[in-house]
Amino acid sequence: MRARACIRCKEYIVIHPNNPINQNKIELFEKKHHLHTLITVDIDEIKDQYQIFKINGTPNSSAMSA
Repeated sequence: MRARACIRCKEYIVIHPNNPINQNKIELFEKKHHLHTLITVDIDEIKDQYQIFKINGTPNSSAMSA
């Protein structure tokens, strides 16, 4: 499974390519981190070091459980 991650903030969001709600959440993530370095990686590479992106103080509902 893939994720978009911000190197500066150590946050990520899981990518579900065929889910329009998830695409909107990714857009919010990218707007919040627009001046930061963003990467697309396999979630296993970052899940222990990064935290899930929270929208309005709540974790992204598409988060993968560890």
